[in-house]
Amino acid sequence: MPEELELPPETRLTRPCLNEALRFLGECDAALGVWGAGGVGKTTVLKQVRDACGLVAAFDHVLLVAASRDCTVAKLQREVVAVLGLRDAPTEQAQAAGILGFLRDKSFLLLLDGVWERLDLERVGIPQPFGVVAGRVRKVVVASRSEAVCADMGCRKKIKMECLNEEDAWRLFEANVGGETIHRHPQIPALARQVAAECNGLPLSLVTVGRAMSSKRTPNEWGDTLDAMKTTKLSSAPGSDKSAHPLVKFCYDNLGSDMAGECFRACALWPEDHNISKDELVQCWIGLGLLPELADVEEAHRLAHSVISTLEAARLVERGDNHRYNMFPSDTHVRLHDVVRDAALRFAPGKWLVRAGAGIREPPREEALWRDARRVSLMHNSIEDAPAKAAAGALADAQPETLMLQCNRALPRRMLQAIQHFTGLTYLDLEETGIVDAFPMEICCLVNLEYLNLSKNRILSLPMELSNLSRLKYFYMRDNYYIQITIPAGLISRLGKLQVLELFTASIVSVADDYVAPVIDDLESSGARIDELGLWLDSTGDVARLARLAPGVRVRSLHLRKLNGARSLPLLSAQHAAEFGGVQEHIKELVFYSSDVEEIVADARVPRLEVVKFGFLTRLRGVAWSHGAASNLREVAIGACHAVAHLTWVQHLPHLESRELVTSPRLRLLALLGLPKLEAIRADGGECAFPELRRVQTRGCPRLRRIPMRPAASGQCKVRVECDKQWWSALQWASDDVKAYFAPVLI
Repeated sequence: MPEELELPPETRLTRPCLNEALRFLGECDAALGVWGAGGVGKTTVLKQVRDACGLVAAFDHVLLVAASRDCTVAKLQREVVAVLGLRDAPTEQAQAAGILGFLRDKSFLLLLDGVWERLDLERVGIPQPFGVVAGRVRKVVVASRSEAVCADMGCRKKIKMECLNEEDAWRLFEANVGGETIHRHPQIPALARQVAAECNGLPLSLVTVGRAMSSKRTPNEWGDTLDAMKTTKLSSAPGSDKSAHPLVKFCYDNLGSDMAGECFRACALWPEDHNISKDELVQCWIGLGLLPELADVEEAHRLAHSVISTLEAARLVERGDNHRYNMFPSDTHVRLHDVVRDAALRFAPGKWLVRAGAGIREPPREEALWRDARRVSLMHNSIEDAPAKAAAGALADAQPETLMLQCNRALPRRMLQAIQHFTGLTYLDLEETGIVDAFPMEICCLVNLEYLNLSKNRILSLPMELSNLSRLKYFYMRDNYYIQITIPAGLISRLGKLQVLELFTASIVSVADDYVAPVIDDLESSGARIDELGLWLDSTGDVARLARLAPGVRVRSLHLRKLNGARSLPLLSAQHAAEFGGVQEHIKELVFYSSDVEEIVADARVPRLEVVKFGFLTRLRGVAWSHGAASNLREVAIGACHAVAHLTWVQHLPHLESRELVTSPRLRLLALLGLPKLEAIRADGGECAFPELRRVQTRGCPRLRRIPMRPAASGQCKVRVECDKQWWSALQWASDDVKAYFAPVLI
């Protein structure tokens, strides 16, 4: 085990298994199986292997992918493509060819988590055989609950992960409760050991229950907990897949509010092992009405993020593992352990129908399932067919209130036709469902709808009949793939209860001249109050129109493109504060694409700005960002800005502490992609301190040879650097101490 990897208590206990797995990397065996009960720590070991192999082994690519239950070839291909940053292909065969072509001549380590049955990796496109082929090393590590599955996957060498012995279990439990709590009263230590014993040595239970008990400070509370755990305990054998369910139930009951419990259960609507974007989760909770009525959507967002923090602290959700390459990546994800998700679905009301990520190709046909279903999640499947008489069959009597169909990329027309009969729907998610050209008019019949997501489709126009949705509060149409989209005048103003409106195109060419004008004109004439507005602006004229918006319209997100001829962005200019003060006050995300500006001057105060993304600004040479202008900026992404030679402006984000040490207190992600002339973060070669920085992503920056950053305080977490092996090997370091501050993740 490399010294550089510092492990928290729950992961230090996996050291023996990790050491054995790392030895495997240097041996001649091609496949390793890691098996044991759910919650015993298999995923933890795989993540440790991924993080360590950049330091101890020579792989061009390390791929950690979740197979999960009901895994299909297509699902596994999507995981691999996302990790490698490859393009989607139209068929499984074409996708397999693309993966094979990319990996054929490379050394790679494939870490397969959550395998339930034998998978045909050759159909996925993974080069065969494993082992050493033409000087290239190909290895696979398979994690499963079943030893037989590991054997079926060709693993001759296998590691069984056992539950912890009594003393190790106690140390893990104590570390999560906290010594101060346990020793607060002389009677608590003995009770605490009994509570720990009820967890049967299962690490997941020890950590989850330990966190829940960290606030229990009296012997009575500990005694009541012990009684409750003994009463609710299932008859399952220790270490079996269901033995953790009553302990998860205990932690769930201790959340302290029904709202937090409902939000936790809603996390189970996503597929097993899925990395859920926090923004997507918050958007869902608000749309489902799980949060109390607040003054505005921004307050709801703050409350939702505090709930996520509560769930993370209780270990009912885990931090997501989203280290994938895309143009503008985000690191704000969570996931549910599959054992916790199983338990959450058991706690949910019987009126839930959840088949998310189950690999189904048509909706369930059982009438009984649909008849009582109030919340339905069929997201992330391959639904391509529906019963020919769907309206007269299983779906005829269904009256769900929530329907989540997102990421069924070829949803059949018959399914959309059936939806029009779901008149009780208040929440409908059709993101990335293959809607092409015509707007599905069936949606206009859903008069009770409050939440509608039509993002990532190819819709040409919005119909005036959409105004029938008089209760609609949240309307999302991001990344519409068509250049031309028509929005009729008067439509937006007729949606009188609208609170959130996001309209973005995914085209990199141009949008229709009349795309934005009707929206802004409607908002201006009606005096509507919109808590969260997101738009794509395609001209300086569109930007000027923003000055006409009423104070009740709060612009949160803007995507700007082709503002040719503009030396600066008026939205970031203090000189234009009188015109755009409202926008500058509330904007949280600014994306600037495909323009010929050579310099961006940003000196306006933008207190809520958190995310800035620049892409395809081929003439951009520099950004002048004044001190203190964006004190909350946490994410900066720069891609395909070929003339940028340094990023000195990052040091002004916002406080210059000294000539040598610069601080950006909130910056968590720095993505540098496609910057062939970039030679330095700071032109003067000085160092920067980013106390909250967690990730650096680089690709296509061949001249960047130094990462001039160091921790601003002792104990800061390591920064993950996601890059290719050749770039990492060529880096120059001021000292070994500086290098130890970073952990490479080789993609």
